[in-house]
Amino acid sequence: MPVQLYHASLSPPARVVRILAKQIGLNVEEKEVNVMAGEHMKPEFLAINPFHCVPTLVDDGYALWESRSIITYLVDKYAHGHSLYPTDLQKRATINRWLHWDSGTFYASLISYFGPVFAGKPFQTEAGELFKKNASALDESLKSTKYVAGDELSVADVSITVTMTLGKAIGIDASELKNVERWLKQVETDLKPSTWQTLVIDPANALGDVLKSMASKSS
Repeated sequence: MPVQLYHASLSPPARVVRILAKQIGLNVEEKEVNVMAGEHMKPEFLAINPFHCVPTLVDDGYALWESRSIITYLVDKYAHGHSLYPTDLQKRATINRWLHWDSGTFYASLISYFGPVFAGKPFQTEAGELFKKNASALDESLKSTKYVAGDELSVADVSITVTMTLGKAIGIDASELKNVERWLKQVETDLKPSTWQTLVIDPANALGDVLKSMASKSS
């Protein structure tokens, strides 16, 4: 049975998993979940993931959710030893540190910025400033490294790239962050052909347009 991925096409965390799968050459059976229509709350999906979130991976009956757990699992199982998530303990710990930073700090500040639009509220300016502050910290770190966790592309770059590009698509200006801009161009070069446009830029812009439209109606 092929690896199954339950996802939503515009979901940033789901896109992280789809990008990673392509990067390691893993064919997955993608199953679109229409979250806006409530498909994630249907009994058949809740039986797989009682936390009703996407992405959710099913591998030979084993269900796993949370994108950063999924991508490290996939590399370990299907591309063990790959430089995206190497076996060296210190390199791996550095990558894990950045994944946790993305989840708990960077992406969290972005959600705080746009999340309230789903409740009919505008973008939260203070959270947007925090996101820019976090992006500046990333820029400072990238002064001394080619990628976020060292000299090779890693799963941390994939995850943080999706966060950064969505922030830009929503309209948070980061053009002055030259190291971030250099790094994004490098990631674009390193990803598999067409991945950058189809799984990074196009869906980020599409989601950004939706969020900006919702925010404008609240003002």
